Amino acid sequence: MNAQFYATAGGPVESVFGQPLRVEHFGGEFAVLEGRVWLTRRGDLDDHVLSAGERIVLEPADDVVIEPWSRDETARLEWRPIPQEPRGERLLRDALGAALRGVAAAAGGAVLGLRRVEAGFEALARRAASSARRAQGCI
Repeated sequence: MNAQFYATAGGPVESVFGQPLRVEHFGGEFAVLEGRVWLTRRGDLDDHVLSAGERIVLEPADDVVIEPWSRDETARLEWRPIPQEPRGERLLRDALGAALRGVAAAAGGAVLGLRRVEAGFEALARRAASSARRAQGCI
């Protein structure tokens, strides 16, 4: 049987052999309080065996399976989640970031356009100065 772990709050968690804890998409830290645990993380080539006093930090994108190392022991863990910011605030921050990146891109395009206009005016000024010198030479 696979037990899904829902990390709503921090605190102690027990893991029983044959009933692995599956942790999906929660960032935080597991600390082993008693026993030893076997931990495997999707995309990680190494499995980890953690003993009492050891800890592992999980990123929000991690998919992890944890269970006691041996059949005759129950492991006690402590879970410390990374505080999740409210979804609305995250969406607002992401939207503002995208808008600011758009403004920066538009400003960069405007600067490029102004530099082209500047170069055009410089060429026009050189042409006018050249014409004026020729006209003075004819007088």
